[in-house]
Amino acid sequence: MYKVLLVDDEELERKILWLTLQNSNLPITILGEAGNGREALEKVHLTRPDLIIMDIKMPGIDGIEATRQIKALYPATEVIILTAYGKFSYSQQAIRAQATDYLLKPIQPHQLIEAVKLALERLSHKKFQSCPVMDLTILEEQLKTRNLKESKRQLTLLLELLATSNPIPLAPLLNSFALRIMVIVTQSVFSAGADPAKVTSFENDLAQDLRHVSSLEDLKSWGETMLEKCIGLLSLNQQFDQGQLLVRKAMDYVELNYANNISLNMVAAYVHVSPAYLSRIFNKKTGGSLTDYLAQIRLKKAKQQLRLTVATIDQIAAANGFNSSSYFSTIFKKNEGVTPSEYRANHTI
Repeated sequence: MYKVLLVDDEELERKILWLTLQNSNLPITILGEAGNGREALEKVHLTRPDLIIMDIKMPGIDGIEATRQIKALYPATEVIILTAYGKFSYSQQAIRAQATDYLLKPIQPHQLIEAVKLALERLSHKKFQSCPVMDLTILEEQLKTRNLKESKRQLTLLLELLATSNPIPLAPLLNSFALRIMVIVTQSVFSAGADPAKVTSFENDLAQDLRHVSSLEDLKSWGETMLEKCIGLLSLNQQFDQGQLLVRKAMDYVELNYANNISLNMVAAYVHVSPAYLSRIFNKKTGGSLTDYLAQIRLKKAKQQLRLTVATIDQIAAANGFNSSSYFSTIFKKNEGVTPSEYRANHTI
């Protein structure tokens, strides 16, 4: 029997989930329930469930953050995210946090049962098959330049890589492989200036179609349709937003180099524009400064390390580009309202 934990801040929602699964005849036992992310983390640590079904929007630690922490500690655990928010950003965050499925409320009983069945299949076969490491850089670049022919060729190469590592891939592996490609591809289209509302609708359609993928041939057909529609979305923009691409490139540089002593001038040199122009276009596209964005990234990484590692405050400050632990503590308290030590005490499992 597989062990399941239900997490939702609404008691009625938890009850509905419980009744649906109890009547499903699936080989599961429901270990218990949690009303928020903090409680979920505590119960995961104590009971080690195989599968967690969790709402995305909860007070305190939300479903996305709880999923990140759970997968960091127990990577084999399956997590199904539930949400009433059908936005691109939510599904993107869920997949990047390594959730293995994403369902929109109100959830029909058959949808929940099917998602749980797939999760159980993945658990059953996980020790036998795994996804190969994928480099999607070239595919992303070809999409941004709307090169459909080359994009399809890159997809074929990725599928050949999958077939080489797993000659007869099972449906759960195909699903996992496709989700990883989907989130990168849709993010590329989004950052290249496509209409966010259209991307959200398109992504939801893709996720639904993915349920019918059961072979490499199905996956190739699904992937090629995805690429065609992605490039079609970009073509709807009469003015290809070079400013958005510039900002995305600057953000990528910051995310890769935040631990170093980087500056506006260095980022501007990397994207081949003047510091003044980069500062102006970054503020226009994001509503904030590049310096603030760098600070946010550093604080985000520092918080992850405070939660998940035993590194000292001095070590964490140095690892995230802060000149001293005292400066790190000052900036941290200004933004978070507590010191790094207090944050760690409140967020350690």
